[in-house]
Amino acid sequence: MNDLIAKLKDGNEAAFKEVMAMYKKPIYNYLSLLLGDRQIAEELTQDTFVKVYFKAHTLKSDHPQACKAWIYSIATNLARSEFRKNRLKKIFSLSEMHGRQASYTPQFEGELVFKQLLAMVPEKWRVPLIMREIHNFSFEEISSMLNKPIGTVKSLVFRGRENLKKQYLEPKGAPHV
Repeated sequence: MNDLIAKLKDGNEAAFKEVMAMYKKPIYNYLSLLLGDRQIAEELTQDTFVKVYFKAHTLKSDHPQACKAWIYSIATNLARSEFRKNRLKKIFSLSEMHGRQASYTPQFEGELVFKQLLAMVPEKWRVPLIMREIHNFSFEEISSMLNKPIGTVKSLVFRGRENLKKQYLEPKGAPHV
């Protein structure tokens, strides 16, 4: 794998295609969950790999985890730019999500409810929460990708979890059904 990354850094097109085959679907799923819009997620996935292709020589390590973290950092930064540009006019409400096709077919209704509630968590907490809980990155990896101290990342993930719980529970404490 280290050889593959070294070849990617040297501009080898076959290595790029192999890296893209490995990460395209996970990056798309990550962006789709983060943004709540499959079309924008597809566009940003393509943009991510354009940047990977042209910036691979700047990758500092040949280690596979460093490459993975770097690719997710690119995707995260593109998503943040998307938020800043306000192309997403508002976070989808549950009523707006009704009737929209999910980016994946839920195994059970609870998964779809989870995705809808997650879309309501503010972006500053949603990004690290998804990285930690959905993509199983360590706090250290998230810290590196977001360029934030580990303590801050832990706090953001905690606050994201708390906000998700708050979204799930009605004001009186009864769960949505």
